[in-house]
Amino acid sequence: MSIIPVEPLREGDWREHARCAGHYEPFFAPFGERPPSRDRREQVAKALCRQCPVAAECLQWALLTEQRDGIWGGLNEYERRQLKRRRPT
Repeated sequence: MSIIPVEPLREGDWREHARCAGHYEPFFAPFGERPPSRDRREQVAKALCRQCPVAAECLQWALLTEQRDGIWGGLNEYERRQLKRRRPT
């Protein structure tokens, strides 16, 4: 399991408005998770992201801080790596 460093919330922080606030379980894989369970968990997380008013900010933050684990802004680790490869430097 990875420990994800997160800055403390400041007033007006985008994370205050995140749809996932208080619902972190579907966003991070438990140790030993297998593909069928992962797919179901990711579907739940991505559904929350699609309804989130700050999904773009979340994804941008994940890319800037190079988050390796979890669903951020509606994308999993693999999808974020693919997005970074396609972005101009």
